[in-house]
Amino acid sequence: MDESPLPIITDTTGLSIGYRILWRLKYLGLSIFGPAERRVEASPRERIKWDRAMKVKAAHEAAGTQPDEQTLYTASRLEPRRRQQ
Repeated sequence: MDESPLPIITDTTGLSIGYRILWRLKYLGLSIFGPAERRVEASPRERIKWDRAMKVKAAHEAAGTQPDEQTLYTASRLEPRRRQQ
């Protein structure tokens, strides 16, 4: 499996300004105060990048548009932690 860090996607389709600001603050907090470097699957920083990509992908699907390659790549790298009910 690829162990390189996930990219921070630039597509903001479906993300409010409030979500984007809070996301940046959370990412910054995890970068400064979060755990040491971990595998991609176990890293909270990588998990929030993946969550953001999944939100953008869902917004594109709802709008009937195609997400960019970076979003699709990021969304395909991790699996959900829990099954959606």
